[in-house]
Amino acid sequence: SSAASDVYKRQALTLTNGRGWGGLVLGFFLSLPLIEQPQTLSLIFWATGILAGTTWIALGGYPGLKALFFSAFRLSYIAPIRSFLALRNTLPGPTSAGPLGSHLRQFALGWALPLLLGLVFLGLLLSANPVIENWVQHIDIASKFSFWRLCFWLSMALLIWPFLILTGLRDRLISPQNPLASIGPQRLPSIINPAAIRRSLIMFNLLFAVQTLTDVAFLWGDASLPEGMTYATYAHRGAYPLLATALLAGGFALIVRPFTDFDRPLRLILLAWMVQTMILVISSLLRLELYIEVYGLTRLRLAALIWIALVACTLILLIWQIIRQHSAGWLLSRGGMLGVITLYACMFLSFDRTIARYNLTHPVLLDPAYICNLGSAALPEILSSDQKNLCHERAYITHYSAIPTDWREWGFRDWRVLRSLNQIQTQGAPL
Repeated sequence: SSAASDVYKRQALTLTNGRGWGGLVLGFFLSLPLIEQPQTLSLIFWATGILAGTTWIALGGYPGLKALFFSAFRLSYIAPIRSFLALRNTLPGPTSAGPLGSHLRQFALGWALPLLLGLVFLGLLLSANPVIENWVQHIDIASKFSFWRLCFWLSMALLIWPFLILTGLRDRLISPQNPLASIGPQRLPSIINPAAIRRSLIMFNLLFAVQTLTDVAFLWGDASLPEGMTYATYAHRGAYPLLATALLAGGFALIVRPFTDFDRPLRLILLAWMVQTMILVISSLLRLELYIEVYGLTRLRLAALIWIALVACTLILLIWQIIRQHSAGWLLSRGGMLGVITLYACMFLSFDRTIARYNLTHPVLLDPAYICNLGSAALPEILSSDQKNLCHERAYITHYSAIPTDWREWGFRDWRVLRSLNQIQTQGAPL
């Protein structure tokens, strides 16, 4: 029809005028983690890329990061509604096509609910009652009809339809306001007042100074530890509590920052405390590094290293926010983007392979049971190391067979692992 051709024409113009191609690029980059390795987090990135990229195209250009985020969120619940409305509009109206159109509409409306719910109940009963399932299997139509496949394609049709009418959703996707602009401590408890904040910051600075001087003495000054305590124990015991302390300090600073806008001495005290908090983060990083040098890497320790680095970068943003007197929304938006970028980068890092490579190439207290149960990604590192006999052959076979061979579970990381294993096998190493 002419209306449909006009819709597709406007869709083409949205892409060809050069303002909508950014959405395709964004969707492509956010789908790369799914190509690297299918998992829950990569699926989240892929779905976010579809929503954000589609919103970019629908708005006819880049509206800004905050507006894009909130418009994509609106699309997530507007799209299903538009699909159901479009499905309803396909039914003939009560006066269209004469009496035949009225009868068709009544027939569709009268049978839609019982048929849909009946199919749902039938599928549940088939999965719960093997007797009924056995009866249905003897019906010829059962071999040609797949209930779940029908549900899948109906769901896909409802999901795809909004992407065909993007320009028609443009006005509905524009967010009326930016919620981040109003984020901040508007109404705080009465115990949070200027006098209490000043006394708290002075006390916190003194407490953090004691901790900082202790770390300087024992970690950098080669001071003797109490009898019976090793440097590894000292380092491991303080790494995670210090990180939690830094997070709590950052949250407190975010809340009380507005009180320092017109009080320069209070702002200087807050900045001094944030600098000490930054020193605590560096200390926790050093403690964890010392512990890893003795006992090696694990998934938790590697994640903690990344997390500590992320907290350090966020504290730098917080210090800059205090200096420039930016709003809480400024910090939250940039801190959130920093976290997303970190997660995106981690999707391309094979934790198991990194852990195996480090532990097998550094003089650490090796835990064979942990290394041999890391997963298939660690197998090439084990076989190519000087300790290739560390694991039993059964572990090799188990990990090798655990690599997906179905194309629907294919991942670029698994392909690289298989290629490495094939090269090792060609060179004569046993698998």
